[in-house]
Amino acid sequence: MASLTRPLKHPSKVMKGHHVLFWMMGFFGLMLVVNGVFLWAAITSFPGEDVHHSYLQGIHFNDKLSAQAHQEKMGWRSEVGLLTSDDSDVLVCRILGPDGNPLPTGPVTAEIRRAATQNSDIVLTLAPVGGGEYRASLPLLAEGAWHVIIDTDIRDGDTEVPFQAVKKIILQ
Repeated sequence: MASLTRPLKHPSKVMKGHHVLFWMMGFFGLMLVVNGVFLWAAITSFPGEDVHHSYLQGIHFNDKLSAQAHQEKMGWRSEVGLLTSDDSDVLVCRILGPDGNPLPTGPVTAEIRRAATQNSDIVLTLAPVGGGEYRASLPLLAEGAWHVIIDTDIRDGDTEVPFQAVKKIILQ
């Protein structure tokens, strides 16, 4: 006897358990790769903290603010520049009082920092050349933005008061 019903066709595209497993593994594997790429880009593009001893600087922040206020009240100022030549650069700094006369200072140090990285930082001691002017030779600096931080102590009567000047120099 002949049957009038057709045999049931099983669809060839049935989602089974192993398909779901592969899709989930592919999805989370892709997320792991993408996060790994982002993590690698973040670590290689920003080396981290650019400030030395940030915790201690935070503790002494009010002292720094009061020293800056005293410096402004006294009218102390600095002039910082860079003399460039073909084979070397010379950092020039003048530390002056409100009347333009040189101030009595202790040893003058300068930290020259690249704005984007710590790899090119230079620390030097400037030599007095007279008239409140201090100089130091340094190797040729690459083009770009540099921060110059001048540190010294000003003899104010019987005490020594910290003096700091921060200047931005752009080389082209």
